[in-house]
Amino acid sequence: MTETCSIKIDLPDDLAGSEDNLEVLRTVFQTIITLSRECGSKSNPQFQAMLDDDWQVHCGLTWSATAERGKVFETATGATKQEALDRLRQMTCLHEVGGCP
Repeated sequence: MTETCSIKIDLPDDLAGSEDNLEVLRTVFQTIITLSRECGSKSNPQFQAMLDDDWQVHCGLTWSATAERGKVFETATGATKQEALDRLRQMTCLHEVGGCP
């Protein structure tokens, strides 16, 4: 029998530790774990098919950040929240440069 592992996470002081909030956090973390394992699992038929076709497949979870102003819309992704926001800021700054719409 495999041993169950658990982690302890310190929550911010301003986050109410209600049972509803804790259940949402449990669900989110379990979903992240499930998603991260599915991509690299050889039991995933799409993943296995790509490997069989000699593809090297790398995947992971990413942060997504979006900005919208009027009809202008930008989106960026990154491995961390800060990376996604930095990329998004670079993209929105392009709209401030003379000659850009």
